[in-house]
Amino acid sequence: MHRRYGIIVGFIVFLVIAFIPMDPVTFPYPAQLAAAVTGLMVVWWITEAIPLYATALVPLVLFPILGILSPKEAAVSYADQTVFLFMGGFLIAAAMMRWNLHRRIALNVISLTGSGTKKLVLGFMVATAFISMWISNTATAMMMIPIALALVTTLLPGVLTDKNSEKGGERQFATCLLLGVAYAATIGGIATLIGTPPNGILVAQFSSIFPAAPEIDFFSWMIFAVPFMVIFLFIAWFWLTSVTHRHMPKVISGSRDMIGHELSDLGPLKSGEKWTLLIFLSVALAWIFRTPKEIGSLVIPGITTYIPGITDATIAICGALILFMLPVDSKKGIFTLDWESAKGIPWGILILFGGGISLSEGIIASGLAEVIANSFTLLAVFPLIVIILLISLFITFLNEVVSNTAMASIMVPLMAITSVSMGINPLMLMVPAALASSLGFMLPVGTPPNAIAYGTGYLSTREMARAGLALNVIGCILITVFMTLVIPTVLGISPELPAWAVIPTK
Repeated sequence: MHRRYGIIVGFIVFLVIAFIPMDPVTFPYPAQLAAAVTGLMVVWWITEAIPLYATALVPLVLFPILGILSPKEAAVSYADQTVFLFMGGFLIAAAMMRWNLHRRIALNVISLTGSGTKKLVLGFMVATAFISMWISNTATAMMMIPIALALVTTLLPGVLTDKNSEKGGERQFATCLLLGVAYAATIGGIATLIGTPPNGILVAQFSSIFPAAPEIDFFSWMIFAVPFMVIFLFIAWFWLTSVTHRHMPKVISGSRDMIGHELSDLGPLKSGEKWTLLIFLSVALAWIFRTPKEIGSLVIPGITTYIPGITDATIAICGALILFMLPVDSKKGIFTLDWESAKGIPWGILILFGGGISLSEGIIASGLAEVIANSFTLLAVFPLIVIILLISLFITFLNEVVSNTAMASIMVPLMAITSVSMGINPLMLMVPAALASSLGFMLPVGTPPNAIAYGTGYLSTREMARAGLALNVIGCILITVFMTLVIPTVLGISPELPAWAVIPTK
């Protein structure tokens, strides 16, 4: 019944936004139509009126009909390179599951961390965040989610599919672990300039708009971003384990004996496991060293130094293709990965992510993004601390339905212009815009790690929203605290407009 109501409410929201009288000068009609489509999709995503993956197809229909994007422009996002990054990662994960490599990795991790549920969640979150500092949060989540799943299914078989009350506490542990990995992948990327696209966008836009300004280098970013990440990570861990999932059992009884028995049953590494592990590690290293790394005056060449066109998606698909070629038993025609295993990957997630990108393109093309961003000039009447908090909140919650890369591309340069017009150091608004663009913990479409965790099929949108709403707000408060108290002290950045901050010309 609630699904039917969700469908109706979605259409009502669409019609109200599309036909309510607006000033065409300040709010062009294409932007109004894009807002209507966004409203429809948000309602359907939140209520799950139709499957999330089906909702993600809405831009393919409505954007061409409404003249916001051409059919080709609306469809091309579904073949974005990020979609193929997902696909390659899912295929590698499929090989891991086919040969039980994920189970072996999980069992070995558990044997080191012990049986305490909070310790297990913390260990997974710390490991995930550290990896995400150096490779994309998407790639990190694709590596860690299968391991977390294997851990749960090994320790608590059937708990994810059995939602009966008697297993409520154990299920809380399972969902807490999946959410913890997803959130840690997002939080960890904040710590370095290469950890997430918004950070790179900030550096590029800052140097382009303000060429006379001091450079934002790798080390200076980490001075404040690493403490920010560490604090936020432990807050997220505490929130998940002690508040939203506080009814988890303290320990998983009999886990050590069971783990030892399971490891013994697996026996030595099999040929399929060895090939999969080799490709898994090779792809992970290739992701890490795809671009050159600078350590002081030392520059470590990356893959792009010799192959400029290579991307994370290229690496992922290459790894997957190699798995199809590596023989386990040539005589029997058995290879490390076959199509029977591959076709079981969550194709819906690929559609979901493509739909999110297409929605972002429509928001940008229609002028809706500019309309929204221009309204920030009204914030000049507020104190700086309030401006930072409001901007962070707005970007974070809009980031739930708009790709973080698109959001940063729009908001970072606009914050540069807005800050100069307000007489504020551009970094005081540009940095919060970049940091907030990396947040989004409520919806599966908020971040790629959220989508990957949701794609397991064991999390509901409601569970994610309940845990993620508070983290969105906490993240924005933490951004505000760091921008007003920590960064000016640690980096010596004054909130006043510096001499190098001339009015941007583009």
